Amino acid sequence: MKKTILFVTIVLMGFAANAQYKQAIGLRFGLPSGVTYKTFISDKNAVEGILHLGNGIGLTGLYQIHNQAFGVSNLNWYYGFGGHVHATNRNFGTYGNGWRVSGRNTRPLDGSIDLGINGVLGLEYTLQEIPLVFALDVSPIIGLSSDGGTYVGTASSLAIRFYF
Repeated sequence: MKKTILFVTIVLMGFAANAQYKQAIGLRFGLPSGVTYKTFISDKNAVEGILHLGNGIGLTGLYQIHNQAFGVSNLNWYYGFGGHVHATNRNFGTYGNGWRVSGRNTRPLDGSIDLGINGVLGLEYTLQEIPLVFALDVSPIIGLSSDGGTYVGTASSLAIRFYF
């Protein structure tokens, strides 16, 4: 049974590796951290959704434009914009990395709602041998909180996705 499962896994990974990268799902580490899903809506344009947990639950949506980087066939740089919504349940200050910069960093914000806009600039490398994509990006962020606080900052993330 174990040999059969291993064989099926290898065959499926082989088919996936030969597939073109149209959509991918994986994990994102940094800010925001969470589960990421990305799909291309054309050859160069993609949308990404990130479900993030940490001090509550949130959703970030990004529209991205991809171009080849440095003449390397599997390396793209991308830029774009989007927005986020996040329901908090702890202090803003526990995020760190400038995600929340406000005079309210030490005040508990249980139950507040954050809304904001995001930019994104990054590099993405697609492996051909196995169906994995690695992405590293930075994001400027501006937002408002339902408690009256504001925040401006930058975040950086590493994403690892399985493409199909």
